[in-house]
Amino acid sequence: MSRFAFPKSSPKLFEAMLVLAGKLEDNPRIPRVLRDLIECRVSQINDCSFCLRMHSKSFAEQGGDPVKLTMLPVWRNANGFDTAERAALDWAECLTKVESKDAISASYRHLLDHFEEDAISELTCIISTMNAWNRLGIAQHEFA
Repeated sequence: MSRFAFPKSSPKLFEAMLVLAGKLEDNPRIPRVLRDLIECRVSQINDCSFCLRMHSKSFAEQGGDPVKLTMLPVWRNANGFDTAERAALDWAECLTKVESKDAISASYRHLLDHFEEDAISELTCIISTMNAWNRLGIAQHEFA
């Protein structure tokens, strides 16, 4: 059930969000399957069932390993995630929860082992944009 329809009530703002999301598709430095994995994890943290459903579907369509989605909530203690995925997931959690500046700094230093600066910038924008979409989804939808 929807509380309100953001695209209808604020079409210009919705369009701007879509433009930003579209820019992430232009010459991506982060592979789509990793992007979907990150967007799923951010959506899990934020309890956004609408976005989690959408990005889980996209992850599967991109050929993502379904076991990874199952293990995503416990990725730190699960096999099957490579070191770059672990660095990206840690960055996503740090930026979504924002609990400790020290943890963010440590996470960033670990990212440098796996990603170039432009990829880190893109990853950061993916996480930030997903957090914004989650808040909009949570505000609009009681259940998805």
